[in-house]
Amino acid sequence: MATPDKHDSLKRATRMMTKRAVATIARRIAPERRDIPLSTWHLSRDAAGALYLGPVRLRDTLARIGSPIHLVDADALALNAARFSACPAGASRSCEVFCSYKTSPVPGILAHLHARGLGAEVVSPYELWLALRLGVPPEAIVYNGPAKSDASLISALDANVGLINVNARPEIARLASLASARGKRPNIGIRVVIPGAVGGQLGERIDTGAALRAYAEALRCPDLRVVALHSHFNHQITSAAEIEGFVSGILSFADQLHRRFGLDLEIIDVGGNLACPTVSPLGSRARRLAVTLGCEPTLRSPASVLSIDEYVTRVVHRIESHYVARRRPVPRIFIEPGRALTANAQMLLCSVAAVRDRDETGIRWAVLDLGIHVAEPLTSEVHQLFAMSAPEGARKQLYRLTGPSCMLSDQLYPAWRLPELAPGDGLAIMDTGAYFVAFSTPFSCPRPAVVMIDGALERVLRRAETFEDLIALDGIPHPQHRSSNHPRTATDPGSTFGVTT
Repeated sequence: MATPDKHDSLKRATRMMTKRAVATIARRIAPERRDIPLSTWHLSRDAAGALYLGPVRLRDTLARIGSPIHLVDADALALNAARFSACPAGASRSCEVFCSYKTSPVPGILAHLHARGLGAEVVSPYELWLALRLGVPPEAIVYNGPAKSDASLISALDANVGLINVNARPEIARLASLASARGKRPNIGIRVVIPGAVGGQLGERIDTGAALRAYAEALRCPDLRVVALHSHFNHQITSAAEIEGFVSGILSFADQLHRRFGLDLEIIDVGGNLACPTVSPLGSRARRLAVTLGCEPTLRSPASVLSIDEYVTRVVHRIESHYVARRRPVPRIFIEPGRALTANAQMLLCSVAAVRDRDETGIRWAVLDLGIHVAEPLTSEVHQLFAMSAPEGARKQLYRLTGPSCMLSDQLYPAWRLPELAPGDGLAIMDTGAYFVAFSTPFSCPRPAVVMIDGALERVLRRAETFEDLIALDGIPHPQHRSSNHPRTATDPGSTFGVTT
């Protein structure tokens, strides 16, 4: 007769065997992950399998600067800017492009985009300050956001920024009062939510009449020049049908403003929200399957997502044809791209810190030197991942890629097949130019450097944080010898932060 201990051990072994069997079957029937070609990001491999960006071997960059690194591709960034700014065939003009500061808030990246003719779309007092600090012409700044302070509105008025988009009706009277006090008459628009879209704290709804009431109030204010209509899709745009429905909703309301108030808009601002084609959404079910059974998430085909060129062409032609058909002046078209402008122009390089044995589902674990605190978007998105060394024909294994923090939730890739990994090996996470830097925190670790590759040249846009950086704003007690028998209290001399006695 089995003892209780043996019985428990048998039950545990049975559970592990069952879990491994279920996981093996689940992975066998799950769709195979198909990687996006390296050439999509101007990457290549040499005969030994080393990964290159143009002429730059990424392993050398990682060794020279230190791991991890945010690596920016200057050529890809410039190409995206040019595609958004291009005039579509048959159109009378191009869009006016204002890059989203919140998406990629690195001054060196923003300056690179401004040098190519892009304006600034800012949503906070800090971002407005930064745009002016970077020398962006005030007329090339659009100030959005739901929490504009009086001080920032005064700065915008004094600088004569090109457009202030009111987020909600209560902002109108406040802005008018500030403008009157300073003898200014700013160009303004009002953010609206088209029927069927999610609004929340952003914009006034069209379907409730709130948007129309906001315009009526603004038009009664002699200190405001009401010239624009502003809206965002508020979800990622992936298809022609989505952009068609969104722009149609905007144009329908523009016609209503014309009929009701005789308002001929000078600007239609369609916001941003265009998806990055090489990033896939990661639903909760797919993440659970990856965590519990090791089923790799699938990547959507980039061809299934609207390209920058298609997006710009559809927006411009739809608006121009609408106004031409009604024999009204065609307004200027503003767009505020974020992720589609910067995501695929940046990658995150990191190193393997440790490799562990297989778990009960048969998966090996690799601990990386970066975690979710630097790569938060990976909790809801699938980003292509490449090994920096992948010899031809190398056998792949299934790994769980985790971060360095002491949290079970710090799993960047719960399931991903890679060539056999060893400590020190390098990995490259693609499409990290949207929100990775913005959402990162110094949780237990300093944040990485941001480095731009321009041809064969390397330029550090932001150095890596140091330990001292992490406490630079804190008051730190001066180190003093303390007897274990007489610990100091908060009232002891010398215990005040930053004060010596």
